[in-house]
Amino acid sequence: MKFKIDKGLLPIKIHFFFFFAALGPLLPQMNVFGRQLGVSPAVMGLVTAVLPLLWAVAKPLFGYVVDFWPSKRKVVFIFLIIIMTGSYCGLWFLPMPEDTEKPEPLLESVYKLNDTVYIKTYRNNTDAILDKYICHWNCTTDNNFQVYLSNSTYINTMYTDTRNISCSLLHMSLDEVRQGELICIPKNDCNLLCYEESLDFNKNRSEREVGSSKANSLDVSEKDGSIKIPKAVESQGSFYMTVTFWAFVVLMCIGTVAFNVANCIGDAVCFDVLGSDRGSKYGAQRAWGTAGYGITALLGGWLVDALSDKHKDFTPAFIIAIVATVIDLGACRRLNLPSLSSPDDSGKALRKVLRIPRVLVFITFAVVAGTFDSFIIYYMFWFLEELAEETNSVAKIKLIEGVVVAAQSFIGELLFFFFSGTIIKRWGYGTTITFCLFCYSVRLALISFIQHPWHLVFIEGVMQGPTYALCYSAIVGYAARVAPDGYSATVQGIVAGMDDGLGFALGSLVGGQLYNYSGGRGSFRVLSGVALVAAAAHALLFAFVTRNDKEQKSIEIPTPEVEKMLPQEQNFNNAIYRDTVVPLADGNQKSENR
Repeated sequence: MKFKIDKGLLPIKIHFFFFFAALGPLLPQMNVFGRQLGVSPAVMGLVTAVLPLLWAVAKPLFGYVVDFWPSKRKVVFIFLIIIMTGSYCGLWFLPMPEDTEKPEPLLESVYKLNDTVYIKTYRNNTDAILDKYICHWNCTTDNNFQVYLSNSTYINTMYTDTRNISCSLLHMSLDEVRQGELICIPKNDCNLLCYEESLDFNKNRSEREVGSSKANSLDVSEKDGSIKIPKAVESQGSFYMTVTFWAFVVLMCIGTVAFNVANCIGDAVCFDVLGSDRGSKYGAQRAWGTAGYGITALLGGWLVDALSDKHKDFTPAFIIAIVATVIDLGACRRLNLPSLSSPDDSGKALRKVLRIPRVLVFITFAVVAGTFDSFIIYYMFWFLEELAEETNSVAKIKLIEGVVVAAQSFIGELLFFFFSGTIIKRWGYGTTITFCLFCYSVRLALISFIQHPWHLVFIEGVMQGPTYALCYSAIVGYAARVAPDGYSATVQGIVAGMDDGLGFALGSLVGGQLYNYSGGRGSFRVLSGVALVAAAAHALLFAFVTRNDKEQKSIEIPTPEVEKMLPQEQNFNNAIYRDTVVPLADGNQKSENR
């Protein structure tokens, strides 16, 4: 077979390559970028759960806009790409936490005080067993002070070695002086938060737990019954009210929505450029995007590690994204889009397609697949970074993540995108989706068992193709097949909005809470079981639909547009799982333009 490049398809190839090249060093790092800022898994799950709902609405909306005004397709497309890169690169200017070694957060004891408290001078010969504490009130921002306290959860006496002691120095009000002793009134509705001044992390670890694993939980001391809370809790709550956090949320939302909408319209544009006679070459064009994504993900990861220490500097990633976007915009300007007419039926054909039960079934399982993609995208690298901390691999973690993305792109996606048309042609849509769901189950299970970050490279290189690449090809291909004339971008938006819109929202929200509750390994194993159940359910539904189609040899589809997109072949009754998106090229053809 002789291969030659079709010069008319060069702009769409260049677009895919550099569009995804701009995303390679940034998109996989969004969650870990937030982690470095100080965002917790649960909060990140809430943030990323909102995003898919936004683009689930935006995709069909922008799709309808470009279908209704086809002459504006290129302008809208370029505008979305600029917004995407501009928003993502805006994260470049957010202040990161200082790169200093800080002690792990201390767990403080919470003491309740009597209505009045005696203040006495500390003497070594006192009968009471006292320890020196650094304290402050939980209801004010007053400075810390030092006192001696007994081992009790309820305090009625404080001791101090300050000679000229007064209630005001301890941020309390004076009640009276009795026999030379001060009696002070504590602040209303306030508790005293204290930790030992001489706390030794090694000797006293069992008494007062220290570490990030306890930083978000309360602890009751077996020694004195007092409640222990981490100082990090207060600072963590205030972080979510800062400009830095909300700027991260807004920029991430705008950039991610713009990316998803641009990606969806880009698929529709690709099918428009190819036309119905060359639609089977979609995978060959999309494979260039996989190559660009893998190259820059690897390059960006290596540069970030090379130019950073433990505190990662993402400057190289942002520079790569800007350069790739500039080249992409040049390619988009040279796209030769065919003239298309606006739909003139007020959406009648579109509504009829979306009421076909077989189409609804396919969209439902697209949502299920999107749920698994969402969890993997948002939490696989989060789990990998935790594993890197356990295995002392933090110094190379960005390189490892880059190699993982490169393996996904060059081994899995490249092959399955390129041959997706042949696979779907041979198996049909039903078997293809069932196979993909089963592979998701295997992939999630394998990830849960890795013991070192480098182990993920092999798993993702093998499993990314039969899960994401093949499933994505089936979804966009089916959307292109059932779309009535004039509604290509709209249908792509609806189907993609359900897949990586509603599906991503479910995966992010449920996945974030599951990760917070079960941890990395536990959550991946739970979702592996869910994926296996989903594969079995789809296989059963596939058999049910096939049986019903055999009993009903003809299906009424009243409009010519839908009849054209869903031909009623007597020898293949499984209508929802018919042939691939468009006819494959003639196998006897001597040369083939790619």
